[in-house]
Amino acid sequence: MKYFILFLTAIYATACATVGAVIDGGKDLGTSVIDSSVKTAGNLTAAALNDVSNVVSTVADATQDVVDVVVENVDKQTDELQDKPKGDE
Repeated sequence: MKYFILFLTAIYATACATVGAVIDGGKDLGTSVIDSSVKTAGNLTAAALNDVSNVVSTVADATQDVVDVVVENVDKQTDELQDKPKGDE
């Protein structure tokens, strides 16, 4: 009976150590996955915001160029329609 109790105690201690190792491993795995996920999401968000910023900047530049061309053409056309003073001819 004494050996049986020692045997059960040894199995219990081993089982507790195994469960503890599994819990610690699961905790490490979980924290690593969460940490990596948050870092990846942060990097993706920063990259997306940078890309959107570049697209908006490009669209703004292109729009400014179009507006400048339109203003210049309208100015030329209105100049042609205006009466010129007789002394300038």
